[in-house]
Parts: sequence; structure tokens; C-alpha cells
Amino acid sequence: MESRYSIKDLEQLSGIKAHTLRAWEQRHKLIIPKRTSTNIRYYGDDDLRMVLNTSVLLESGLKIGQIAKFSADEISNKALEASPYTGQYTYELNELKMSTLNFDLPRFEAVMAHCITKFGVHKTFQDIIGDYIQELGKYWLAGNVSISQEHFMSSLIRQKLFAAIDGLESPSKPVKGTYALFLPTNELHELGLLYLTYVLKERGEHVFYLGQSLPKEYLQDLLHHQPVTHVISTFTTHPDVEQLEDYLTELDEMVDQNSIKVHLTGYQFQQFDIKPRWNNIEIHQSLKDLSAAV
Repeated sequence: MESRYSIKDLEQLSGIKAHTLRAWEQRHKLIIPKRTSTNIRYYGDDDLRMVLNTSVLLESGLKIGQIAKFSADEISNKALEASPYTGQYTYELNELKMSTLNFDLPRFEAVMAHCITKFGVHKTFQDIIGDYIQELGKYWLAGNVSISQEHFMSSLIRQKLFAAIDGLESPSKPVKGTYALFLPTNELHELGLLYLTYVLKERGEHVFYLGQSLPKEYLQDLLHHQPVTHVISTFTTHPDVEQLEDYLTELDEMVDQNSIKVHLTGYQFQQFDIKPRWNNIEIHQSLKDLSAAV
């Protein structure tokens, strides 16, 4: 069954403003809305794909008037041809979006193979998958993808990341330090943490991945036995905003005696007015920012 999208859905999934989408519809006939039995307008998967591919061609330098003259197949093919030269991986990210929305396993496998062939394993996981994890989290929080869609794509990306991590050798001596990665109690959104595990291990660091829903007190077992230099976590839904400040204070005190640096990111910090009042904790705006900082 085809998905149904409102103009707002198209805007949020593509990044193209609604008034621009209406112009594409009315002036250029690039998308054609349908109507429900109660006369409510909606758009289908073909419309979303048209919008996503059009955004790729606009980035490549074409004008909307030129694009409107192409057939749907020509637009799709030209978007594929244009994507390697934009440097933004727009086509690849759009294909991952469509894979998620349609539970399309063959499309996911095809775009992953395309990415690895075109850009190599390093850029595929460091850049494309890293960006998509960020996007997928925003879509889920905004309600643009369902829980089942998010779980479907998360499961596929998790499998790819685990395989990529397992394929990396553990160095005898780390480049910069020893890293402990964990998610706090009741936090289950681990894609960001797996992404960071890949980034760090590929760089040649010692990495201890402690996984989901770990009470912070249990970190002490590891800290007592290993020379951990950095602790990393991502907070998407937990700890609760009301408990966040106390949590951070306790975590800061826990690592202070060993002078361990804590790096954190995640959606929860967007709801909390963070002021720099901890000795060992640094908050980052995104996964990319965190990975660059460590």
C-alpha cells in the first residue's frame, strides 16, 4: 500500500519549503496531489521521490524550469548521475529515506552497495550513514516516520555497523586514548553510539562498547580496571529533562578523580539550558561535532 504524505510531510522530509513545493505543483506540474474520499489532498511515494530527486538536480546547478521538462525517469537517472559530484550525498540520503518509508530492503541494500562502490567503506559509514542516523532521529522525534519504520531502518543500519566494526582490527596501542561508550538507563537509541564506536575504532583507538540502558554506577567497574580517558554517551529520550542536571552532576563527580573527559550529545540537550558548570563534561550539538572533537 502506498504511503500518504501531506504538504507538511513533504516539506519536513525533503527540506524544501511548502510554498516552493506548491509552485512546483502548480507551475511546473512536477508533483500531482491526490484526494481522499473526503476530499483531503495527499501525495504519494512517487511525489516524494520526485521532490527528493529534484532537490539533487537543483544542487547540481540545474534550474527548476529545466528539470520540469524531463520525464520522471530522466529526473531519476540524472539525479543518480549528478550525486557523486555534489559532495553532499543528497541522492544517497534520499534513497535511504525512501527505503525507510517503504520498508524497502532491496533498495536499502542497493544504495549501500552503490555508496561503498562509489565512495568506499570509510566515507559510507563516516559521512553518509553518520548523516542519516542524525536525520532518522529527527524524523522519528518529529513523527515523520512511524515506530515500525524507524525500527526497520535502525535494525538494518545496526547490522551494517556491527559488521563494519567487527571488520576493523583492534590496535595494540591507541592513537589518542581509551574510550568507554554507553547509553544511560532506559535509553535504547544506540545507532549514534555504534556510529561513534566505528569512527573511534577505525581511527585506531581502544573502545569499550557497553551498550544500551546502563546505570552510570556500573561504569565504575570498567573505570577501576581500565585506563579510560574518555566517556561518551548520547541522550535521545533519557534521562528525563527534570533529572538531567542531577545526572550530569553525579556523572561529573564520578569521573573527576580520574580526570576523565565526558563527551555527550543528543536530543535531550536541546530541551535543556546547558551552562558550562561541570569540570569534565562537554556537550556537543551533533554526532559529527562530537566525533570531530574527540
